[in-house]
Amino acid sequence: MADRSLRGMRLGAQSLQSDEGVVLVDHQLRTYAAEDGERFVVTFAADAEAPEVWVSPKTGVEGRLLDAEGDFVPYEAPEAKPQRTHWDMLLERRTAEELEEVLQVRLDYLRERRGTTGRAAAADKVSDEAAAELDLTQVPELPDRARALTAEEKVAAEKAAKAAKRKKAAANAKKK
Repeated sequence: MADRSLRGMRLGAQSLQSDEGVVLVDHQLRTYAAEDGERFVVTFAADAEAPEVWVSPKTGVEGRLLDAEGDFVPYEAPEAKPQRTHWDMLLERRTAEELEEVLQVRLDYLRERRGTTGRAAAADKVSDEAAAELDLTQVPELPDRARALTAEEKVAAEKAAKAAKRKKAAANAKKK
């Protein structure tokens, strides 16, 4: 007889356990509202502090916590830390002198591998002296650095250079 009751059931479709004797943990339901008007409810443990901001499970939009009256709970966004570059993090771990030493070791290794220790060492020594004069702690921020030209900008620059050449040639031809 037990076989008949299980015959119509698919494997994994329903649990064979009952809810008898199950004690649920105390919980609280907190409501969040997104800027687009969406409201969603999140379940937390009764003793947990609900965060002021939660991401909607359906839309992925950030929602703010509402109080019992339906007003937004006061929220102060955390202070944003300035973004650190790789160079900043490197300077936190090593001094400029240590970095110069590491650079010299790597340059020596590369010169040995290339076989340029004898003939190009003089040229490399000049560039090493110029690099030693640089203040490694004073690296300009990214917006101040020159950027590479895009393909369209390169084509436009070439056209402008050709036009300037033609204009100069025409001006020289008029003088003669």
